[in-house]
Amino acid sequence: MSQLSLFDCEKRWSGRRERWVAPSEYFRPTGYAVDGLAESRARTFVEREHYSGTFPAARLSVGLWGPGPSLAGVAVFSIPMSKDVLPCWTGLDHTAAVELGRFVCSDTVRFNGETWFLRRCFRILGEEKGARAVLSFADPLERFTLEGELTKQAHYGTVYKAKGALFAGRARPRWLHIAPDGSAVSERMLSKIRREERGIDYAVARLRGYGAPARRIGEDWKAWVGRVLRPPLFRRMRHPGNFAYLFGLDALTTARLSELHEGGKPYPVRPGTPRHPSELLQAA
Repeated sequence: MSQLSLFDCEKRWSGRRERWVAPSEYFRPTGYAVDGLAESRARTFVEREHYSGTFPAARLSVGLWGPGPSLAGVAVFSIPMSKDVLPCWTGLDHTAAVELGRFVCSDTVRFNGETWFLRRCFRILGEEKGARAVLSFADPLERFTLEGELTKQAHYGTVYKAKGALFAGRARPRWLHIAPDGSAVSERMLSKIRREERGIDYAVARLRGYGAPARRIGEDWKAWVGRVLRPPLFRRMRHPGNFAYLFGLDALTTARLSELHEGGKPYPVRPGTPRHPSELLQAA
């Protein structure tokens, strides 16, 4: 019997570490439900389970419940850091387009459950927010702790391909600050500290939790950030740019997105995978 590779499996999350479910047992929707979710509940789940350990600026959170009353997945539709992101990729403003900022299912959700969940999330998003397009990024950069432990594999957006997303290309490369646990330090969080904005206490506590030293007497917050984000505690890493995927929530928007991006580009392929990873999944 041939051995399954990770390319044949679907990614799940537990305790901010990746887990995998094989196609030997397909998801059965009996006992599952999808509904809007309070931000506080969504934040707790995402910060506990997702590799980033962070929660974005949410417009709408949706939960996957089941079997029974347990929360098994969360989708967070969010506002990008830059106001130019959504118009650039979708041609629409922030009232008509939204980013899928976090999408995480626990390892209790069997194979093919993500696409079932995502379809219902889109339906709720359209009904409650009137959105017509969704932008989602897949991060292809691996992450490691200071000790060299792999905490995040390269992501290529397999679930988005399976759901029929249009691949629009790649975001611009950038530099990241990597924390000791392998997570990327949020630029939004750093901006709150530098500018002494609302949420600064939480942001400072996050850096202090990584081992950052206290602020010196007379040191302003901008200088403190510049001092603590240095090796060996924090590392700088060049990011090649995330993969950008687009979903139209109606036929007209789907056609306009395709026209905007000239029909889309070929899906990115992880080295060593089949040419069409979407064929690994059945249609939801």
